[in-house]
Amino acid sequence: MRYFFRVEYDGTRFGGWQYQPNAISVQQLIDEALTVILRTPCGVTGAGRTDAGVHARGQGAHFDAPEEIDTERLTTSLNALLPYDIAVYGMTAVNPGFHARYSASSRMYKYYFADRKSPLSHKRAWAVYYPIDWNRVDNEIKCLSGPRDFTAFCSSGTDSKSMVCDISFADVSVHDNGARIFTIRANRFIYKMVRSLVGTLVDIGRGRLSDSLDLIINSKDRNKAGETAPACGLVLEWVDYGGADACPISKRLGSEAGR
Repeated sequence: MRYFFRVEYDGTRFGGWQYQPNAISVQQLIDEALTVILRTPCGVTGAGRTDAGVHARGQGAHFDAPEEIDTERLTTSLNALLPYDIAVYGMTAVNPGFHARYSASSRMYKYYFADRKSPLSHKRAWAVYYPIDWNRVDNEIKCLSGPRDFTAFCSSGTDSKSMVCDISFADVSVHDNGARIFTIRANRFIYKMVRSLVGTLVDIGRGRLSDSLDLIINSKDRNKAGETAPACGLVLEWVDYGGADACPISKRLGSEAGR
């Protein structure tokens, strides 16, 4: 039987979600814990392959078990066995055709900024000390709506055949403490795209880049874009399965996406 669950993790000490030859990964530790508890080799498939240092609040994942399991009991056992910086929740049975990656209809990332040194935000936000014209940043992100080719924001090493991503939402919000959050939702993202976008927006906002974001996107030239933002501020906030016909939990889970 196939089971779906959510994963929340602090990515600080991991080499990313996916197995790495020279680093510990989130996927590896969940696989190992499931194998111990179920007493059979078990492989987990995730919705997104977050990079080293990137966090997640609503990563989606699935695995196959040889027989029906008590999901509440397994969740408790997994969380007891997993380290302090990984937790699973929302486990439920799904149809065999459901796939954590390919059944997803959209993914939402959030990037966190701090405007001062903040020990409580260490490894959770990018502390930006230089002046940023956030009004300009707000104007620049308006061009992100809809399907566009993001070749200019893809790092080398990608295995993506298409660079087109359809962005349905992009926004920068301000919290009472002065911190800012860049939120972006799309059907898919390419390798290091969000961090490249964030770094470019900051470089535009601080005057290091004179070209508009729209011109940089149209150039399809990575050299035209800005620096890649640090991994510490990025969170895979949610993976939505609202359009997954193969997933009987899609309506239930989809309603959580706006939380």
